[in-house]
This record gives sequence, C-alpha cells and structure tokens, in this order.
Amino acid sequence: MANTVNINGMEIDADQYRNDWALALMSQGVIIRLSVSRWRAKMKLTPQMLGLKFIDEESSEFMKGYVKLGDQKLLPPTVLREIENLERRARITLVAYSFNTVWGRFVPFTAFEDWERENKIIHDDFIAQALALDNQYDEIINAVKSDYKNMARDVWSRLYPNSKDNPTQSYIENFVSAIVEKVPAREEIVASFKYNSTYFIIPMPSFIEEDMARAQDIRRASQMKEFDSELERDTKRRIQEEYVHKKQELIDGFLESTVSSMRTHVSELCNGVLKSLVQQSKSNDITSRHTNKLKSMIKKIKLLNFYNDDEISGLLNGLEIELDKFKGERNKDVIVGKLREIVEIGKKEYTPSNFNPAVGYLEV
Repeated sequence: MANTVNINGMEIDADQYRNDWALALMSQGVIIRLSVSRWRAKMKLTPQMLGLKFIDEESSEFMKGYVKLGDQKLLPPTVLREIENLERRARITLVAYSFNTVWGRFVPFTAFEDWERENKIIHDDFIAQALALDNQYDEIINAVKSDYKNMARDVWSRLYPNSKDNPTQSYIENFVSAIVEKVPAREEIVASFKYNSTYFIIPMPSFIEEDMARAQDIRRASQMKEFDSELERDTKRRIQEEYVHKKQELIDGFLESTVSSMRTHVSELCNGVLKSLVQQSKSNDITSRHTNKLKSMIKKIKLLNFYNDDEISGLLNGLEIELDKFKGERNKDVIVGKLREIVEIGKKEYTPSNFNPAVGYLEV
C-alpha cells in the first residue's frame, strides 16, 4: 500500500506531498553568489630572492620540482590583514544567513533583509579600503621599500657570509626596485577592488519540465527547422533526460541542505549549551553568557526558519519566555528541559502538517 498523508480529509501520496512542499520552499528565497576580488598583493618567492645557492644544476632542478617557497607580500602586513578580514567577514556573514545547496548559498526571504544590511556595511568598508590605498599609496610604497631594505641586508649576508662589508647602496636599491616594480599603479589597484552580490532564483524542476514539454510541441509543430541539427537535438534531449532524472536528487538535496541541516544545527547548538549548563554550579539560574548565547541563537533560528518548523518554534518561544525573566525568577530546570526537548526533536525528520499543495508556488 502506498504511503499517504491525510490533508483536510483527503488522502495524498506522501512522497508527492513532500516534493510539492520542497518545490514551494525553493521559491521562498534566493541563491546568492558573492564575488569579492582585488589585486592579491603577492608574488612568487624564489630561492634567488632569499639568497639561496645550489651546489649544482641538479640540486636547483630538485628544488623546483619538490620544494615550493610560497609567496611574498607586496603590501605591508597590517594593510593586507584589514582587507583580508573584510573578505572573511563577507563570507562568514553570508554563511550565517544562508544554507549551502547544490545551486549555491540559499538565503530565505526571512533572513534576506538582515543579510543585505550587514553585507552593505562590509561592501562599503571594502570600497573604503580601496580608497584608502589610493590616498595613502605613496606612504605605503615607502613602507614597503623600508621593510624590504631590511630583507636586502639579510640576503646580502647569506650571499656573502665571509664579507665584512655592509651591502652596497646600489645592491639595496636594485633589490628593493625588483620588488616595488611589481606593485601596480594606484589606479590599477583601486580598479581591481570589486565586490558583487548576484541573485538567482532556483530553477524549479517542474517549471523546467513544463518548458520542455512546450518546447517539444513547438518543435513538432515547426517540424524541426533545417538548422536544428541532429547533434543539437540529441544533446538537448540528453540534457533534458538528465535533468528529469536528477529532479528527485535535487529535491532531496535541497531539503537535506536546508530543513534537515537546520534541525541538526539547532540540535547541536542546544546540546552544546545544555552540556555546559549541566556542568555549571547547582544555582537555579544561568549565567549572562549562557543567556546571551541562547538569545542570539534564537534570533538567528527565527530568521532561518523559513519553512515554519512549528515544533522547534514552539519550544524556542517557551525557552525565550523563560530567558526574558529577571534574574532570580528564571528557572534553570525549565530551560534545561526545553533544551533537551529541542535536542531530541532536532534529530527527527520534519514533515509539514499545514502545507496545502493546491496553493502552488508563490511568485517572487
């Protein structure tokens, strides 16, 4: 007997019900692809730059094949750290408000506004860094020259270990010039800073299948125009068959990446706090650190709960009510109990009880 669910007195195939629900969820957010690029301010480090010598050509070739020295920086480390921190913040912020799907990072509409606000701040800071490089270009170049003068002296001591003389001025100047000439002009550096957020809607498998059917009707009506070669037709046919074949895989993957991962994430977060609370002193209250951590977690989960997980929501609301009480009124046992319930529910698969497949897909 087929597995069914009862919706408003009607028996509906459970698998179809789940798939309709998943497809509806796909329209409740956007795929965001974040592209942050710039001049990397690095060049390949060579043995010669470090003053390393080889006893013969064979040793030199061995070094090339087996040993990589890495890169050397062409901007002061403090400047690079500020830029790299912004790039890291951009990635971390997107991860915090999204789910990782086969199409890319899926941001639910419930979390989009918060992500967009934080992303704009990072974007503006990133562009400000580019402008700072423009304004401070001469100072930065002088700092690079000064730092590499020290390296020139160190390399000289390795090249001429028995020499009692200091490196000549021309040697230092040539060494530093070889580095600085790799730094682009200020206009090129500023122009290389790009920060783009691109939005995509998930291509619904059912919509695509309908488009395929319509396309086939058009092809039959036009009797396959002359220019539509056999190779082209065959390629398109195989692409269509592959997409239809993978439809279930895409649906399952989406639910696994969003609903399942969300429940698992909530369960793990609550379990971490739960273990910490259990190890805490026997006081009937919890520390402000635990309170703030739980409140922050609840806020994030509410943003990402785009699929209306009412079981998790109900328990989180009860937990939030207890956390909002004044110190001394909060009941640690109630909080621990709620956390244990969330941990257990988070391990179970979620199936919607109030989704109406007849509603169809929401317009974006």
